[in-house]
Amino acid sequence: MESLYIRKIIEGDVSKFSYFVESYKNMAFSIAFRIINNTEDAEEVVQDSFLKAFKSLSKFRKDSKFSTWFYKIVVNSSLSKIKKPRLDISSDIDLINEKEVIIENVGSAYKSLTLADQKKYIDIALGELNYEERLILSLYYLNENSIEEVSEITGIKKETIKMKLLRARKKMYIVLNEKLKSETKNIL
Repeated sequence: MESLYIRKIIEGDVSKFSYFVESYKNMAFSIAFRIINNTEDAEEVVQDSFLKAFKSLSKFRKDSKFSTWFYKIVVNSSLSKIKKPRLDISSDIDLINEKEVIIENVGSAYKSLTLADQKKYIDIALGELNYEERLILSLYYLNENSIEEVSEITGIKKETIKMKLLRARKKMYIVLNEKLKSETKNIL
């Protein structure tokens, strides 16, 4: 279906591009935000990325999925954005979507938390990760990209992706366990 839309857009039916915007805007924002850590800049990167994708659609190679190609544009645009000096460096981790609760087997204390509490602790744990770890977790768990696709999007070797996923999960597990233990002690 996407290849049909791409062909129609190239032939001049630009209204079909709205399908891609609606399909990929949330994950594109999530990826950009994970790298940049600033809401306004992430929104700007997403808009710029859609514009770049639209202008370059005729160059899209059909040997990969559109999403992989587009997310690579988002990653590259995000990395370019953080290399430029900024006046406002803020951290808006609290915009992480509730659907993005990705930690597995953290323990019974975590399972008994409300969704709002879970989100709070996930925000804290994600804050402990660097942008690359947040990006890889987002692509793999939230967007359900394969290791190969994450590698293609980020330009990082597959073996390195696997190792970074393992380390990021461990970091989040440690942070969550520490926070939950300290909260339990405070309550008791």
